[in-house]
Amino acid sequence: MIRSRVAFTSVLSLLALSCSQGERLPDPDVDCSVLEPYEFLNISDFTGADSGWFRYADPTPGGVPNPEDPNQGSNVPVSQVEAPGRCGDTRFMKLEAKGHNFWGSGFGDWAHNDPASRANGTGYEGISFWARSPIYAEKQFMLNVDESRTAVLDVDTGPDGQPLPVEQTGGTDLDGDGVIGPGDIVLGTECRKPPPEELGEPTCYNSGVDSPPSGGVRVPEPDECGNSFHVRVTTTEQWQLFFVPWDELLQWACPNRLKGGINEADLAKFEIKFEQGTHYELWLDNIAFYRRR
Repeated sequence: MIRSRVAFTSVLSLLALSCSQGERLPDPDVDCSVLEPYEFLNISDFTGADSGWFRYADPTPGGVPNPEDPNQGSNVPVSQVEAPGRCGDTRFMKLEAKGHNFWGSGFGDWAHNDPASRANGTGYEGISFWARSPIYAEKQFMLNVDESRTAVLDVDTGPDGQPLPVEQTGGTDLDGDGVIGPGDIVLGTECRKPPPEELGEPTCYNSGVDSPPSGGVRVPEPDECGNSFHVRVTTTEQWQLFFVPWDELLQWACPNRLKGGINEADLAKFEIKFEQGTHYELWLDNIAFYRRR
C-alpha cells in the first residue's frame, strides 16, 4: 500500500494549554511555511458550529462513541483551543474511539452526499489535510474517499421506517418494485446499492490488510457501490500537513474496481475508519484540494 506524502511541521517548544477536557496540548507554533508553495481549495475547515461529520460504531458495551447514547449524538462537534492555535487556526475536529472490539468504528462527512454539494477538485493535484494524534493514541487509520461510482448513500424512509416510493426519493428502480432497494441506483450515484449488511462485507475488501469480515462471505457485483478509494495514513504527536495525490487513492482488487482512477470532479464522501481493539484520538483540520503555485 502506498502511503500518503507528508510535509512535516516542526515544534519549537512545549507549552501547557488546557481545553475543556484538561488535556496538555502540543505547542501550536508549527512551521507554517510548508503552506507557501501551494494553493488550496477548501473542502472542510471546521470553523462553523457544525462539523458536517457523523460518527458510527459497533455495539460493544462501553465503547466510545456509543451511537445509542443521546449525550454523544451522531454529529461530531467542533473543538477549539486557546489562541494562537496552529498557524492562527484554533478550531478543528477531534475524532475519538475506544473500546470497540467487534468491527470498530468510523466517522464520515454527510455534507457532500447531495449531488448539488459535491466537492470538485478539477485542476488540483490531490487532497491535503492537517492531522495529529496524542502520545497514547493509535497512529494509523484508513482514509476513504468516495465518488458517484462508489458511494453507498442512504435512501429516505417514511415515519414507519419503510422505504418511500421512488417517485419521492428519485433514483433508478431497476427491479420495478416501486422503491429503491439493493440492486437499484440511489439518486446521486452511478452504481448499484449493495445487498443488506447482514450478508456480510465482500471478502476482497481489506484483503491482506485488516481482519476478514466476521459476517457472511460474498463477492460484490461488477457495478456494485462500496469499493471506496482509500489510503492508509500514519500520524505523530505533532501537527503534520499531509498531501495525498490522486494516484495514491487506490481501490481493493474486487470485481467492482473502476478503471481510470478516481473522478476528482465529483467527490461524494470522506470517511475515517478505525480498526477494532484500539484507542484512537485523531485531531483533523482543513481538508482541502491542493496544487503547486
